[in-house]
Amino acid sequence: MDLPKIKNEDLPEELKKILGDADAEFDAIVDPTDIVNLNVDTEQLENERLEIAKKLVQSREKLNEIRRQERNGNV
Repeated sequence: MDLPKIKNEDLPEELKKILGDADAEFDAIVDPTDIVNLNVDTEQLENERLEIAKKLVQSREKLNEIRRQERNGNV
């Protein structure tokens, strides 16, 4: 996880004396995985993703069929 930096030119004089010409950089004090807990059922998520993909394929096939019918003057 990238944390922000503060450019040296934006620092107050007191910090410029401490850091010299360097920008102020921050270090994470915790591991992000320790504070972010996503309770995700990966199997359910995968099943839902596949179901949506199937519906998209069916919709595309239906659209293509309608377009074929329009070209042939059957609509």
